[in-house]
Amino acid sequence: MLRILIIILLLLPTTSNADQGLKLSCLNMKSAFGRNYDPLKFTLQAVGLEYFDEEKDKFVMIEANKLDIGENQVTARFVDYELGFQMIVFAGETEPTMTMSKYDYKNKKFLEHYKCDVETGNIE
Repeated sequence: MLRILIIILLLLPTTSNADQGLKLSCLNMKSAFGRNYDPLKFTLQAVGLEYFDEEKDKFVMIEANKLDIGENQVTARFVDYELGFQMIVFAGETEPTMTMSKYDYKNKKFLEHYKCDVETGNIE
């Protein structure tokens, strides 16, 4: 009887719950003018912001305590620039849109602006 119970427990599918987060796909706004850019992909979770670092050829996590988090914005600081994710309402629209700006804080100027598609989902 015990063997049958163990076999049944082993054969039952297991379900696991993952944390919910945001999957962000950000496209350079210059794409609207005919330039071809690949989207940048990020995952925003309770533990931090994850992205793929092409120079290191691996996923990198910036821990939440190293992010500047506000009501409608999240900023991640790097060596030469920072990425600011913010919710804004464009003129003529009623719903907010997630955007990302790349800011060169050494030279005090914005370098790039991105419009992000946001998908909520379970992060494993």
